[in-house]
Amino acid sequence: MTTHPLAALRTSTGLSQAEYAQLVARTHAELGHGRMAARREKVSRWESGRIAPEFTAQLAIAHIHQVDTDRVLRLGWPRWLTATVGDHELLHQPWTPHGAMAVTRLTAATAGDPRPGLAAVGPSLTAQIRGAITALDGNARPPQRNGPRITPEALSWAEHRIRALERLETGSPTHPAALHLAAHTEHQLISDLLTSHGYDRILGTELLLLAARTAALCTWTSHVLGEDAQAERYNLAAIRAAAAAGAPHRTAAHLAQLAFRHRRHGHPRDVLSLVQAARTIDPHPTPRLAAVLHTHQALALARLAQPTTALRAMDHAEHALAAAPPQWDPDTDPAGATIDENYLAVSHGSTRLALGEPTRALTWFSALLKAGTPAGRHPTPYAVTDLSLVVQAQLAAGQTDEAAATVRHAVDRSGGLPPGLADRFRALLAPHTHQPPVQAALAHLAARTRPRTVDGRVPPRRVGHSGDPD
Repeated sequence: MTTHPLAALRTSTGLSQAEYAQLVARTHAELGHGRMAARREKVSRWESGRIAPEFTAQLAIAHIHQVDTDRVLRLGWPRWLTATVGDHELLHQPWTPHGAMAVTRLTAATAGDPRPGLAAVGPSLTAQIRGAITALDGNARPPQRNGPRITPEALSWAEHRIRALERLETGSPTHPAALHLAAHTEHQLISDLLTSHGYDRILGTELLLLAARTAALCTWTSHVLGEDAQAERYNLAAIRAAAAAGAPHRTAAHLAQLAFRHRRHGHPRDVLSLVQAARTIDPHPTPRLAAVLHTHQALALARLAQPTTALRAMDHAEHALAAAPPQWDPDTDPAGATIDENYLAVSHGSTRLALGEPTRALTWFSALLKAGTPAGRHPTPYAVTDLSLVVQAQLAAGQTDEAAATVRHAVDRSGGLPPGLADRFRALLAPHTHQPPVQAALAHLAARTRPRTVDGRVPPRRVGHSGDPD
């Protein structure tokens, strides 16, 4: 029987149902919502799923577990609980093939949730790195599993679809939300094959590799939607699956992806830890992956105010990429198809921006403002996402009017920004809302922002009452 997420949260506090009922009632009163009965039976009914707490009781529970009211409103009961519990479950699965399967299942089943910040930081991130290295050293493989057999045709078609989605990273006219839905659907399919079908050890390893690839796809589609928390979850799942499959090249590439998450939201020393771990796991990376690791290192060193070593790392990135073959092969190079001269230019600009040189950063970012793309190619899904870097540099350089114009350009170029990405632009403009060009840009942004969806569905906007007489 599956544990109710409220029971999991209560257990994490070490409180009995009676003690938890008293805590909820006390918090309910402290928040100004009035008195409520503090009975163990009430918590028992909530945890059984028979009834849901009144909305004000949910707010008290959310306050206890440091969950934003926005999450409660947006996801509804009990999904906001599931999202809260999910990060703990994901981070603490054992580093075994079964643990990798559990993480794959969690990310396939959990709806997206735009929580701020990263889940794997500090000691938690260190544990993830250590777990990946241990899993690869242990060389454990998925055991044989009984169940309906997977036909070779089904596996071949799944790999064909995954490969097609991977190539869309180089450029696609499809909106990122549709790309994410397709990638998540493939991730769900591989999760179902892993957990509900029969296979031998060899086929189980192949399925774990496909799970790593679908999780990586969902990582970048979540990123271009501006859903960074969602991207991190998929990223962690990709690392787990690749390590369980005994694939050091892919594990290192997915650790490099996680380093990118920390470039944006984490501590630079965590970035350096991830870079070092990737190099330990894969001492001879492909030229593209080597370039990626150097660029991550450069930005982290820039944020640590080490300009000489940061710029030297960017030089190393250029030399590494120069050795890369012109055509990207997903079978031999898990670093990604978009690691090219444009990627290097954006990394140069990001490094200069971190060094406090926004004007020099803008010279590197100039190509991002161009609407055109090479003949025969569609814009990459990252084209609009990277414009947030341009806005950041323009604001740092005191070019507020230009930053407002760039936001309008991003909105028009996307045909309607995803809500996560729109939130990123709003946060950048927030200190400048007293200026008319910024006000106009924000109004344009609000008019052209798509509604937030969860795996292709519009989430509930209201939380209904349970009818709980207490």
